[in-house]
Amino acid sequence: MEYFLFITTIVILFVIKLNEKVHCNDYRKDYRNYIKRVVSHLHSQIGSNEMLNLKLIQDSNNTINILEVFQPDLYINDFKDNYSNTINVLNYKYTDILKNFLEYINFIIFKCKEFQNRNLSKNFIYCVTLLTEEVKNSKTMFENLYNAMMFISYIDVKFLFNGSIVTNPIIEEIDFFQQYVLQQILETSPFDLNSLPNLKESKKKFKNLNEFYSEASEKVNKLLKNSNIIDTSININSTTIQIKECYNENDSYLVYLTCSKLNSFYDETIEIWYRKLGFEQFLNPNTPELMPPIDSSLVQNDGMQALNILRQETGWKKMDHIYIIYNGKQLNVDFILKGEINHMNFRIKKEHVTQLLRCRYTEIMKNYCVLLSSILHICNTVAYDFYYKCLIELFKSFNKSKLMVEGLYKSLITLNKSSIWSVSYSSYSILQKILKWVADIINLLNNNEFSQVYNDDLLDIKKIELVKRLLIVFLKFRDALRIELYSDLGYMKSRCLMKKSFYEMFQLIYDFKSSVSSIEISNFQWPIQVYHKACKFFNTFCENVYKSCYEDLGFKKVDCHNKSLDVKLHKFTVK
Repeated sequence: MEYFLFITTIVILFVIKLNEKVHCNDYRKDYRNYIKRVVSHLHSQIGSNEMLNLKLIQDSNNTINILEVFQPDLYINDFKDNYSNTINVLNYKYTDILKNFLEYINFIIFKCKEFQNRNLSKNFIYCVTLLTEEVKNSKTMFENLYNAMMFISYIDVKFLFNGSIVTNPIIEEIDFFQQYVLQQILETSPFDLNSLPNLKESKKKFKNLNEFYSEASEKVNKLLKNSNIIDTSININSTTIQIKECYNENDSYLVYLTCSKLNSFYDETIEIWYRKLGFEQFLNPNTPELMPPIDSSLVQNDGMQALNILRQETGWKKMDHIYIIYNGKQLNVDFILKGEINHMNFRIKKEHVTQLLRCRYTEIMKNYCVLLSSILHICNTVAYDFYYKCLIELFKSFNKSKLMVEGLYKSLITLNKSSIWSVSYSSYSILQKILKWVADIINLLNNNEFSQVYNDDLLDIKKIELVKRLLIVFLKFRDALRIELYSDLGYMKSRCLMKKSFYEMFQLIYDFKSSVSSIEISNFQWPIQVYHKACKFFNTFCENVYKSCYEDLGFKKVDCHNKSLDVKLHKFTVK
C-alpha cells in the first residue's frame, strides 16, 4: 500500500510539472509572437529616405546599409537580430532628433547672445521669451518620444531571449529633456507680447537655457560617441543646412523663422517617428493582435491592483542604495516604481519589483547573520567572564527577531498569493531561497525554547543546561545559514549593485566596544555594557526592518482574496 502511494505521488508530481512546463511554453510562445508583431510593424515603417546614409556596423570589418536590412519585403529570420537592429535604429533616430532640437535651440541662443552683446534689450527679451515658448511647445513631442521608449522598455527581453543581453532603449536621456520642458511650463507664464518679462528675469532665463543646452549636449554627444552600432561618418546634418539657408534674413525675423521651423520639426517628428511607427496603437491597442498576452496562471488584475498599492508606499525609499541589473543596465528604485501598473507593463514591473526585493531581503539576511555572529563573538571574547549571561541576552534578542522574520515571511507569501511573484527557478527575481531562510528561522524559534530564556542574577544548573542546548541548536542554524548566504552572494553581483556595504563583523565589534566608555564605568561593567549595546543594536535593526520592509511597503493593505499559495512553495511554509 505504501509503495502504491509513493508511486502515485511521483506520477502526480510529474504530471503537475509537465503541465506547468507546457503552460510556461505556451505563454512564452504567445508573448514572443506578440512582440514579433510589434517589431514587424516597426520594421515595416523604418527605412525612409532619412536613413539612406546610415550603415549598421555588424563587426569591425563589416557594415551594411540600413536599407538592405529594412526593405519593406524583408524580415530577418533571426528574431533577436531583427529586434536589436530595430531598437538600434530607433535609438539612433531619437538621438538624432534630440541633436537636431539642440541645434535649433543653439542657433536661437546664439542670436539672443548677439542682442545681449549689442545692448538691444528689447530684442534680447523678446528673443529669450520666444525661445522659452518654443521649448515649452516641444512638450508633446518629448512626451511621445518618451512614451515610445517607455513602451520598448516594457518588453521583458530576458524572458523573450532566454537571458541574452540586447539593446536597451535610450529612455533616461529623453526623460531628461522632457523633465526640463515640464519644469519650464510650471515656472513660466503663458506668452503675452503685452507683458514681456523684464531684463533681469530674461537674463536669469537665458542663463538657465544655456545650462540646459550644455548639459543636454553632453548627454547627446555621449550617446553618439558610445554608439558602436550605427556608422554616421557620412550622415548629412539637414538641420544645420536649413538654418543656414535663412542667414540672409535680418536677425529678429531670423529668430522668428527658426522658431517656426522648430514647430514644424515637432509636428513632423510626432507624425513620422511616433504615430506612423504605430506607438499610439501599441500603447492603446484596439485590435486583438496588438493586445499583450495575459499569463493564464495568474489573476493579473489582482496582481496589478496589489502592485499599484505597494509601489506608492514609503518603504521603498529605504532601498535607494540598491540598483538591480536587468539586461546589462542598472535600474534604480525610482525607475522601477515609476508609472501606473497596467496590462502593458505588468509582466516587466513584477519582475523588476521582485528582483529588487530579492536584493534587499538578501542584504537583510546577510546583515542579520553577521550581527548574530558579532554578538556571539563578543560572548566568546570580550564578555567571556559573563559567558552565559551574554548568551542569554543573545538568545533573547534572537527570539525577539521573530517579529521581523515573520514580517518578511508574510510579505513573501503576499507577493505570491497576489500574483506578483511567479515561482520560476531560472529567474533573477527568484525568492524561494529567501522564503526558505525566513521559514527556517520561524520554525526554529517555534520549535525550541529560546522564548524560555530569561536573565536574572540566578544562574543555576538548569538554566545553564538550557543555554548549552540552545547554543548547539543556534550554532547549527547559524553555520547552515552562513553557508547558504555565502553561496548565494557569489552570484549577487550579476543581479544587484549595492551602493551600501554589508555589515562587517569585526568592524561592528570595534564600534560596539568603542561606543562604551571605559572611563565612565568600571572595568567589571564594561564587557556587560558592550554586549548589551550589541544586542540593543540588533534589536533596533530588526524593528527597523519590520517597519520598512513590511509595514511601510503596504503588505497589510493587499487583499489576496483568499487565494492559495503556489504548490511549489508549500515545503517552505511555517509549520
